[in-house]
Amino acid sequence: MLCACATRRDEAEALAASRRMVPAVVDGGVFALYTFAARDFSAGMPLSIYIEGDGHAFIDRWHLSDDPTPRRPVALELAVQDPAPNIVYIARPCQYVQGGDRHNCHPAYWSAARYAEPVVDAVAAVIDHYLSVSHARGLKLYGHSGGGAVALLVAARRTDARRVVTVAGVLDTEAWTRNDGMTPLAGSLNPADEAALLADIPQIHFAGGDDAVVPAAVARSYAARFPPGRHPAIRVIAASDHTCCWADRWPELLRQIDAELDENH
Repeated sequence: MLCACATRRDEAEALAASRRMVPAVVDGGVFALYTFAARDFSAGMPLSIYIEGDGHAFIDRWHLSDDPTPRRPVALELAVQDPAPNIVYIARPCQYVQGGDRHNCHPAYWSAARYAEPVVDAVAAVIDHYLSVSHARGLKLYGHSGGGAVALLVAARRTDARRVVTVAGVLDTEAWTRNDGMTPLAGSLNPADEAALLADIPQIHFAGGDDAVVPAAVARSYAARFPPGRHPAIRVIAASDHTCCWADRWPELLRQIDAELDENH
């Protein structure tokens, strides 16, 4: 397990280095979270936070993995494509970390409790750390897959989120598990339940037209929880699935996001 984690971490560090992002393990309270951040920050500019998905949570449909470190860190692939100055990538609990940094790494936190309050609190604490050291102002939150759920849950508890953008996001856990025939995530929070707190935050949610893991119906179910006339934007991207080919398209999608959200808000 440690060998596999180290190999995946080496690969992630090489990818992050291509964007001049440096690794750090940051204390998030219950969990120590593995991060990459810009080598230099621009004070006063927003902090762009990329939150990783659920990673290698299961070996197969019935067996949990010992190590949730992602085999393909899609959120990191997106982060290195973002030209914004204040980029931070946050891995989910127990991804990439080793030794003493793996405290509280119970498999529940990458299964039924993957979006539990301690997970949200840990990510929020790491965000606060980077806001402090960067002297940034405001947050732009991005999340892939389950990282989209965490991004929304973090945003619902803050007043400084300028936008939330998700890619293949698990935006309604109840709809997702029901659609896939999964056991409900009894230990997790559901972003769709936070619609009232999220209604004023600019949002765009991308779904893959070929995504069989988190189909577009999950995003639509989330949007349906909002008041009439205030539904967040859902964009279905043809010829994309859960992982392909978001990083290749990300620079153009970012330009679209900036144009739409900056114009309307």
